Amino acid sequence: MKTKRRFSLSRLFRNNKFLLVVSLMISIAIWVIISLSNTNESTTVINDIPIQINLSDDAVKNGLKIFSGGDQNASVTVKGNRVTLGSISSDDIIVSAQTAGTISTSGTYALSLTAKKAMSTDNFDIASSVSPSVITIFVDHSKTAKFEIQNKLKYTVAEGYHADVTLSTNKIKVKGPQSEISKISYAAIEGTIGGEIREDKSSEFDVKLFDNTNTEITNGMIQMSEKTITANFSVLPEKEVPVKLAYKNKPSALNVDSFSDITPSKILVCAPQNILKNLHSVQTAQIDFNELSNKKQKLSLELDLPDKVVNLNDNKTVNVNLDLSSYKSKEVRIFNNNFKLTGLDSRYSYYFTTDLLDVTVKGSKSKLKKISASDISCVINASDIDGTTGSISLPAKVSLKNSDSCWVYGKYKVNVYVYQN
Repeated sequence: MKTKRRFSLSRLFRNNKFLLVVSLMISIAIWVIISLSNTNESTTVINDIPIQINLSDDAVKNGLKIFSGGDQNASVTVKGNRVTLGSISSDDIIVSAQTAGTISTSGTYALSLTAKKAMSTDNFDIASSVSPSVITIFVDHSKTAKFEIQNKLKYTVAEGYHADVTLSTNKIKVKGPQSEISKISYAAIEGTIGGEIREDKSSEFDVKLFDNTNTEITNGMIQMSEKTITANFSVLPEKEVPVKLAYKNKPSALNVDSFSDITPSKILVCAPQNILKNLHSVQTAQIDFNELSNKKQKLSLELDLPDKVVNLNDNKTVNVNLDLSSYKSKEVRIFNNNFKLTGLDSRYSYYFTTDLLDVTVKGSKSKLKKISASDISCVINASDIDGTTGSISLPAKVSLKNSDSCWVYGKYKVNVYVYQN
């Protein structure tokens, strides 16, 4: 039979583990009592307090905006019992620039700072002035502007090649203080491409802003819609080709080269290699012989270039001198029984109300002697009248049937009366 052991207090106090637990509990209790009963004040510094800068409603309505100095922080020393101080954060203190509400014009302003408790019932006090005690801000009207981007890149193209540079965007938008935006004269990209360029390539460049003295503007208050853009180099082989005159309504036997000259007679072009190797000349816009009189005349003509062929000359036109002064002029009268109408719908009939035309013919004196009314064709195309009836004036195509060295000069119209069958 087991004997029941009696509880012994003396044996409990001789237990080291028990004594350790009791000692720890007594220590904690004493620390809490002392802390709660401690009324001695202490101080601490609260950092990173956002500074409130509030412009007046009128200033904001007038477009004023803080462009620099508006996102600063401050520090404040506070005092109170140690338990309270341990729970204070930057949210419990308001630091503000009191005179910000009096600002009404753009400029740089020095503002004094004050601090107060966010909640007046909080159990601590502000022990010192704000640090810093004064801040500087810049206020101005906001302005937006657009600028063309100038290409100030330096590069060398290999001989026999031509390079065109296109930018990923040709304009940028800038936004910032009005006083700073007004200093901008232009935007540009700068840089040097090493080596000779002989094939397509792309490179990125920073967009820079410059004033009217070509000095770069670097200002953190200015925002750009594009900080970098891509310059694309398109490289094509080049070639010099002769310029040929193109004609309309030219007599087939007329030797044009004998009375014309072109300046320049050759131009420099570029194109993809497969096109350039088959390109042996380029033509001008057509010269209509129906508009050429028998005299000396000067024409400025654009060039009719094939697709993907680029004219590299500074002047995009050629000057042509024509000397037709050795040719003569003759009037030939034709009557409406020699007129021919085409293209009229079968539902309609017609008759000519123009009885005759006096046609001017140009050519050599000997050839003109042989021209008569029977050599002249007058065709009127009625396919575009689209059901219109009554008296209609239509252009007439007047040409020579039996001459390869004379031409018809001028434009002609014939009046036709159209009626429904």
